[in-house]
Amino acid sequence: MTYNDYVSRINIKHVRISRIIILLFFFVAISSSVVAQNQLTVVVKNIELIQGTLMLQLYKDSTLFPNGHPQKEFIKEKKVDSSKAVFVFDNLPDGNYAMAIFQDINGDRLLNTKKFGIPAEPFAFSNNAIGKFGPPHFIQAQFILDGASNHQQEMSLIYRKPKKTRNN
Repeated sequence: MTYNDYVSRINIKHVRISRIIILLFFFVAISSSVVAQNQLTVVVKNIELIQGTLMLQLYKDSTLFPNGHPQKEFIKEKKVDSSKAVFVFDNLPDGNYAMAIFQDINGDRLLNTKKFGIPAEPFAFSNNAIGKFGPPHFIQAQFILDGASNHQQEMSLIYRKPKKTRNN
């Protein structure tokens, strides 16, 4: 074996090792840029009227909460068939979220309101947040998803029942 053959074999090995190192750096860079994915399970309790449809909206953008339209994959519907309902969202990235839900009793896909905008249909917000003169702010209803794991939120529907009048 000549000196030149020896040097060319070393160069070939060096090139192979360099390629392996570059590939390793590439895979490490890709794996570190992968966003953590979370699963969110939402349990809705206190369903008194077994009728209509539950309309759940998950918000990541605080400027849209609660009256805007979230992304399509953040909207879920479920026919009411018991006093409890469960919704599951998969593959959610880490971040701050808030939810709003209402029970569409009359099937018009809208939260119907009474005088002064008071909801006529059952509703709830994440953290069971309640606003003073209107819906709560995002910060009151927000929760954090992080760590690529399973998370659970419970919500209890609020029913605005008519006041009883006295018969004189």
